Amino acid sequence: MERLKAALDKARETRAATAAPAPASGARPEPAANPARRGAGQAGAVAGAVRGPQAAGSGAAPSTGPSTGSSGAVEAAWADIQKSEIDTRRLVKRRLISFGRQAEATAFDVLRTKVLQLTGANGWKRVAITSPLPGSGKTTTSINLAVALARQVDLRIILIDLDMRRPAVARSLGISGKTGVAPVLEGRESFGRQARRLGDNLAVAMNFAALRDPSDLFLRARTSEVLDEIEATYRPDLILFDMPPLLVNDDASAFLRNVDCALMVAEAGATTISQVDVCEKELAEQTNVLGVVLNKCRFFSDGYYRYYYAYGDD
Repeated sequence: MERLKAALDKARETRAATAAPAPASGARPEPAANPARRGAGQAGAVAGAVRGPQAAGSGAAPSTGPSTGSSGAVEAAWADIQKSEIDTRRLVKRRLISFGRQAEATAFDVLRTKVLQLTGANGWKRVAITSPLPGSGKTTTSINLAVALARQVDLRIILIDLDMRRPAVARSLGISGKTGVAPVLEGRESFGRQARRLGDNLAVAMNFAALRDPSDLFLRARTSEVLDEIEATYRPDLILFDMPPLLVNDDASAFLRNVDCALMVAEAGATTISQVDVCEKELAEQTNVLGVVLNKCRFFSDGYYRYYYAYGDD
């Protein structure tokens, strides 16, 4: 983990040293990010290591729930989301360990605390979770982090599966259904009817079939409007988005203007420093970089529960 951090620091210094001043004309335009979602600029990053093999727009406005404004309306909106019962014992085999009190879940508890500290300090609510390439464990990380956050009973957490070409959240949780997230973003279905509630304070919007070209959907103004409506109706403390890998297609880049920050998941022994550097640069051009999680670590230290943690600032 220290080698990864040192290499990233060196890459950032190199980029800063070689960056040329922007020309007076013909300069690359600023990304089309919503200024309200950009926050206060680049803040301290969270970096961590998790051991294990995979710990890893048209249409009418939807009726997203009761009218917003009062706490009673928000509670009623959450209560109206269909609750799904899941067998948490079976989920452990899928490396979804945050549902129980296993010692292994401590790594995600530490990640949860750091995420809450940084998002709270900067007023960020929407967190994209991505990776350079497939197989890094970003979906497993997204679910475990969402569940760890939701174990704080005073928080409301929403997790939305936006890796629409290869959706994995529903399969990982063992939940079946027909209507995916696309009709919600298009305004043809309400979030309250599409999502499932796990417990009292975690809502998950999932996909049950692949979508061919989600980047077209992500670029629509209606998508941004729907996300604002969901946030206004359900008043979540954090919304996590399980995004597609950044280096595979333009899906994640098309959506990043809708988030406040992004967390990158790198696979130990597979993701290269160059890939992490390219992804970090791409993320930084469009949103705030929350940090990097080094996943699938297979080494130990003398830390708690034989897990290795290394957290540092940029």
